Amino acid sequence: MAAIPTIWSWLFAVSLVLLRLGTGESSSCVIWSSARPVVQRGSSLKVYCTFRCGCGRSMYSGHPPSLQRHTVVNHSTTYIQVENITKDQTFSCLCTCLDLDPCGLDISAGYPPETPRNICCNYTVLSEQMGEMFCSWEKGCETHLRDTSELWVSSDSKSWRPIKIKGSDPPSARFALPDEVRFISVQVTTHNALGSAMSLPANYTLSNIVTPAAPVLGVHRCSSRGCTIRIRQPVKTQHLEVQYATETGLWTTDPNSQNMPVALDQFFSISSLEPYQWYQFRARTKFKTGLWSSWSNVTSSWTQEEAPAKELDVWYTRHPFDFDSIRLYWKPMTVSHARGKILAYSVSVHDSQSVLVFTSNLSANATNTSVKFCAECHVTVSALNSKGMSPPAKILAYRAKASAHLDVEVKAHERGATLWWRQPEIAASYVVEWYLEGLKMHELQWLRLAGEDHHAVITGLNASECYEGAVYVLYTDGSMTWRTFRLINTSQSVPKVGPSVKWEADATRVTLTWAELPRAQRSGCITQYTIYLEDSRGHVQQYFVQPTKRTFVLEDLPVGPHNLWMTAWTSQGEGPASLKIQINIQAVEGVRVFLLVLCLLLSVPVPLLLCLCQIGAVKKRAWLLFQCFMLQVVPDPANSKWAKEYDQGKGKIHAQQSQTVPTEEEEEPIVVIVKDPEELSNHNIEELDSLPTSPSTPGEPFPTYIKSYSHKSDGSEQTQTSLNTETEQEAQFSEEEEDGLYKTEEELPTVGKLTLDLVRIDWSLSENC
Repeated sequence: MAAIPTIWSWLFAVSLVLLRLGTGESSSCVIWSSARPVVQRGSSLKVYCTFRCGCGRSMYSGHPPSLQRHTVVNHSTTYIQVENITKDQTFSCLCTCLDLDPCGLDISAGYPPETPRNICCNYTVLSEQMGEMFCSWEKGCETHLRDTSELWVSSDSKSWRPIKIKGSDPPSARFALPDEVRFISVQVTTHNALGSAMSLPANYTLSNIVTPAAPVLGVHRCSSRGCTIRIRQPVKTQHLEVQYATETGLWTTDPNSQNMPVALDQFFSISSLEPYQWYQFRARTKFKTGLWSSWSNVTSSWTQEEAPAKELDVWYTRHPFDFDSIRLYWKPMTVSHARGKILAYSVSVHDSQSVLVFTSNLSANATNTSVKFCAECHVTVSALNSKGMSPPAKILAYRAKASAHLDVEVKAHERGATLWWRQPEIAASYVVEWYLEGLKMHELQWLRLAGEDHHAVITGLNASECYEGAVYVLYTDGSMTWRTFRLINTSQSVPKVGPSVKWEADATRVTLTWAELPRAQRSGCITQYTIYLEDSRGHVQQYFVQPTKRTFVLEDLPVGPHNLWMTAWTSQGEGPASLKIQINIQAVEGVRVFLLVLCLLLSVPVPLLLCLCQIGAVKKRAWLLFQCFMLQVVPDPANSKWAKEYDQGKGKIHAQQSQTVPTEEEEEPIVVIVKDPEELSNHNIEELDSLPTSPSTPGEPFPTYIKSYSHKSDGSEQTQTSLNTETEQEAQFSEEEEDGLYKTEEELPTVGKLTLDLVRIDWSLSENC
């Protein structure tokens, strides 16, 4: 059952209806609540509406309006129950059956103010006659309502007076105090629609909270090692604190500024600064008692330059194909080491007597250069600014030294690595260098370490890149040893793609070429490549290739189709395969044509010949024809040891004499003219047949001299000498032994002497030839 409104609520609603009807308003209703327009959050209330219509009555809440379920009190009044209100809300009522305006009500929800706490005041001396009091406090939790505050002040136990407060967060107040005030009490009150609160009084002795005004600073002048600043303030103080900071923003207190009295206008020098640095300055002051002033304004200036006092960090490497040059590298100086703006770099080459051989000035942006070098020379590199030159950094071309084995251990970690090494010999210094794989001449980095150091930490590495490097041991005598290493990051993975392969085929030989994987897709150090070759039967053969190779040759491939692909490996495993390449190995066209023609030519005559050879008469004629081409050579016993032995019974040679006299149409005997062996070495044995022939006596066989020699183009001088000696001895024969010759030795058109045995040959052939 709905709650019955109080008599006062009814009277209030009726008066509002009568008032609005009397004034001729067009509102369709009157709205009110059982509580005040401002309520505390979490409370409950009822909102009532009295309508001017008897139909279509509705109640809404929120924005935009949301229809609410209401309870009917009588024929003209309804209400809605609002539980646990947590924010400001708007309620409205409307007669939907009449063209009248709705009526509305706003309810605010919040909290009463909390008691102000932590009142803090200080007294700032503005002049010798006047000061300013500044107080601030905490107001407590947010009330979500409009609050007003007042600061009440009582000086030297006199009556309280309010001080106007400007809105601020946190709340605060300022007010002036004459110089004669010694004590002060302050109190804060706060109130809103739900209530009010008052703090406890805060009592102060002004000498305990007195504070000088913040000084005003300016830079007077700066040298390379210090600056003088000007300090101005409205009253004299007994203490000063000056601080300076570089670009890092860290403030440092100058030790000479503490416990120093300061006049109204005074200069102060700071002498602990570095050359060519940008400095900021600030200061604050304090009376004998009381609090420090606020920090002054910040002023800044550059100190002047000085000549660089430290030598450059220089290292070098050699060109791969230029052993007369070296490439120098140097690190840019820090601001503290450069002591000024670097204008140029000076590179000089000196000989073994320290005489200047070459010098060159490079721009301030240069970080490396190539210079011609000699074994006994040394190079110096210096940095220049407006005040002078740095000490020269000296570089020798260290020579390799065979020494005890250098063990280097590398442990990779995220974006870096740590190296340890053991060196039994005493070294002057160490240099650890590293660079992106294959880019030593472009991205060389290094660390220079003392001789007692045996480890180094490398940072700033890209996890997806592969690095190479070396540890160099440098000795005082100008020698060095080194050990190379690879930096394999622990966060690497398998390659993202396979190599891009190109190929060229030549008969059964296939040449493969490929480029390095893009750096972003290597995912670490490539440890090897694998080539897969699949034949037509599906058999796959693997070939493993070193990571530095870019070509590979496949030889003696069988005829037929092949599939080929490649993969790249890191220490984490094998990457994806490249695109497959289809290669078809074919037989050589010329050989196939020759074999085909040969088979066609032999397919008919060979079987026919085999059939004819079965006849006895044909066999006999074929044998006689075969003997026609078998020249029977009869050695002269006078010139041939072998012939003499057979003549004495060890053997017997049957020479077939010609049974007919050669006619004009028959071929004349051939005389072979023997020339100097050096000249003959350029001829083929077949060329001997083309030499001029000599006529012979009719009816008499003509003996022919035959020379046999080597055709090797690389015959030695020793072989040539041996042949000459032997042939000269055998060339001693008498005119009687030359009875069958047509010409004498003098008449022969020879370049050198006739040097071999004359061999008599029976030129006659079988009568069947």
